[in-house]
Amino acid sequence: MDSIVLKKMSFYGHTGCLEEEKAKGQNFIVTVEIFFDRIKGSDTDKLEDTADYAVICGKAKEIVENDKGNLIEHLAGQIADMVLKDAPDAKSCAVTVSKPDAPVDAVFETMEVRIERTR
Repeated sequence: MDSIVLKKMSFYGHTGCLEEEKAKGQNFIVTVEIFFDRIKGSDTDKLEDTADYAVICGKAKEIVENDKGNLIEHLAGQIADMVLKDAPDAKSCAVTVSKPDAPVDAVFETMEVRIERTR
């Protein structure tokens, strides 16, 4: 199985359950993994025969920056749905959204969720 990975993209957004999170915003780290039986572009060397990671990165950024929802689960789901729409040859994808500045009274690296979607 072939894959394309957009790893640890950093975007600023306002997703969160607390009013302070919605008002102030925070950084989110997003990783997108896109899985294919075989990436056609590996044979043809043509951009139209693969998932355009620049386009997917830009759309993931738009989703994060414009989302005003509560949960990173929902945010990851929106990104996963977009990936499968924009990469019609993909068999599945996995999206991880990390929230390193989550308002939790503990010492931690990040809070994160991973959503997997399969056609």
